[in-house]
Amino acid sequence: MKFLLIQLRRIGDVLMTTPSIRLLRESFPEAELTFLTEAPADQVLRNNPFLDEILLYPKTQTISESIAFIRKLRERQFDCVIDFFGNPRSALMTRLSAAPIRIGFGFRGRSWAYTHPVKISAEMTYAAQDKAQLLEELGIYANDFGLNFFAAEEDKEYAARLFGQLGLTGSDFVVTLSPVSRQPYKVWPAERFAMIADWLVQNYQAKILFLFGPGEEHFIDAVRAAMKQKALPDYGIPSLAETLAILNKVDLHLGNDNGPRHFAVAGGTPTLTIFGRPWAASWTPPQAAQHFALEYDPGCKNKCTYPECKLECLHGVTVEAVQAELETMIKTFC
Repeated sequence: MKFLLIQLRRIGDVLMTTPSIRLLRESFPEAELTFLTEAPADQVLRNNPFLDEILLYPKTQTISESIAFIRKLRERQFDCVIDFFGNPRSALMTRLSAAPIRIGFGFRGRSWAYTHPVKISAEMTYAAQDKAQLLEELGIYANDFGLNFFAAEEDKEYAARLFGQLGLTGSDFVVTLSPVSRQPYKVWPAERFAMIADWLVQNYQAKILFLFGPGEEHFIDAVRAAMKQKALPDYGIPSLAETLAILNKVDLHLGNDNGPRHFAVAGGTPTLTIFGRPWAASWTPPQAAQHFALEYDPGCKNKCTYPECKLECLHGVTVEAVQAELETMIKTFC
């Protein structure tokens, strides 16, 4: 049986499909599993042993190129397409794939694209759990929502070299800090991150290691400028898998709701995440004691008016609240 799985973008969302990928492989060990996504999200799947193939969807295409791409999908004669993404473009590709079984969420008038439209659960659940709901149409029911992201040996070697260059040893208490996000409603104030970083250095002799990607250096510069203590120096921007390998070597991760947080969850590193507009329950694994989240609802998270609002949801998370959670985590896990 040939499956095509679609999640075109968003690194975190692609990671949220990995429990479903694993479960499909367990349920159909002889099947051919192909995953369609865009760069750079493909990086989190490159070493996934449960997949046979990763297809890259070009971000910019002419109409004729789009038609040619869909024609190639049809020629592959997939037996089942599962659309985890559910936007108009992925729904159209699913419909035109000609697969006899087409599964996706039947919201916003997209039921026409699927032979098996699935109603989204009214309950607020973990995003990986939401995506796994699509597998129920195949008689597959998930109860393990652990994320899969695999670092290759060269990624682990990179992390070991970096730690050596930074003078870090096994006895150091290393905390990664990722104060970045491309969505303003996810960015906790830089001066507050700086206060937390200073507190960690002063009280726990922590080594603060910043995590960031291309075009995100300004977030780090803002925190550094507000810090009174010293953090570890910056370094070349790592790949996503190299970032995972770094996270696998540290004691604790702190940051906004972003990709590195999901990498840390996949790798088993304890995390504390500060949430703005998104609900923490949607992005925090259930029954995972080492992953903490802080959020504040000023009464408008379910009817957010951003960008008209003043982001009270973010500013309502205090430095004191973060310190209290970190103290608990350090006593328990570090």
